[in-house]
Amino acid sequence: MRVSGFKQTPPPQAPPPKKELEVKPGLDNIADRYNTSRTVGNYTSGLLLGAAKESVTTTLQAPRLAWEITENLWQAETIGPNLKILGTLAAVPAALLSIPCGPFYGAYQGVSAVADARHNLDGVRPPLKKDTATDYARTMTTQSGSSPEGKEPTTMTGKWIQNLEELGDRKLEAGEKPKDVPLLSPAFSLAGGVASGAISGVAGFVIGLVAGTLTCGKEMLHSVTDKDKSFGARVGQFVAAPLNVVAMPLALGWNGLKEATPRGFVDGWKHGPVKPVVDTGKAVAGLAVSVVKEAWER
Repeated sequence: MRVSGFKQTPPPQAPPPKKELEVKPGLDNIADRYNTSRTVGNYTSGLLLGAAKESVTTTLQAPRLAWEITENLWQAETIGPNLKILGTLAAVPAALLSIPCGPFYGAYQGVSAVADARHNLDGVRPPLKKDTATDYARTMTTQSGSSPEGKEPTTMTGKWIQNLEELGDRKLEAGEKPKDVPLLSPAFSLAGGVASGAISGVAGFVIGLVAGTLTCGKEMLHSVTDKDKSFGARVGQFVAAPLNVVAMPLALGWNGLKEATPRGFVDGWKHGPVKPVVDTGKAVAGLAVSVVKEAWER
C-alpha cells in the first residue's frame, strides 16, 4: 500500500573498507635521509653565516671598541691610574686582535644556534624540522633583552662593549681601594722572564753537559768491567754511552727555559726584575748539585 506524500528512507549503506597504506620498497627511510642532509646543510649554513657576520661586525666596530676601552677605563673608580695608562696603550692592539677572533666566535654561535633550534622544549629531536639556518639568519637583524636601551647586543664586540660600560659605571665600596699595578710592571715582567729563561736555559745546558759527560764515562766503563754481560750488550752499551752527552744538555736546557721563563714573567710583574733572577739562581744551584751528584753516584 502506498501513502501519498510519504517518501521511504533507504537503509544506511555500509562504509567502504579502508585501504591499507602500502609503503613502497626503498622509500621507507627517505625522511631520515632527507633530514640528515637538511641537518648538515643547517649546520654548515649556521657556521658560515656566523663567521661572516662576526668578520664584518668586528671589523666595523673595532674603532668603537678601542674608544670604549679607553673611555670606560678612565671612568672606572675601581681602576688605578697605572692600569688606566697601560689599558689605554693596549686599547688599539686589543681592538685589532678582536678582528681575527670574530670569525671563530661567530662560527661557534652559528652552530650553537642551529643545534638549539633543532630540539623541542623537551630535548627530543623531531624527525623533521624546519630550516633552522634561516631562523638563525633572521636573528642577525634583531635584538632582544632587558638592557638599559631595551636591547641586548648579539655580536662579540657588542657584548665586550656592554661589559666595558658596566666596568666604567662601577663605583668604589666603602673602604675599597682602586686596583692598580706598578707602572713599569710590563717592563719588569719582560726583563724577569727573559733573564730567568736565559739563566735557566744556559745553566741547564751546562749542567746537562757535565752530567752527560760523567754518565757517558761511567757507562763506557761499566760496559767493560761489568760481569755476566754478553759481548753484544757490552758493545751496545759502549756505543750508546756518548748519546748522554747530547741528550742531557738539550733536555735540561729546554726544561729550564720552559719552566723559568713563564715564572719569570709572573714574578717580574709582581715583584720587579730582581726577584726572578735571584729565585732562578737558587733553583739552578739546587739543580746542579742534585743532577751532578746523581750522575756521579750512578
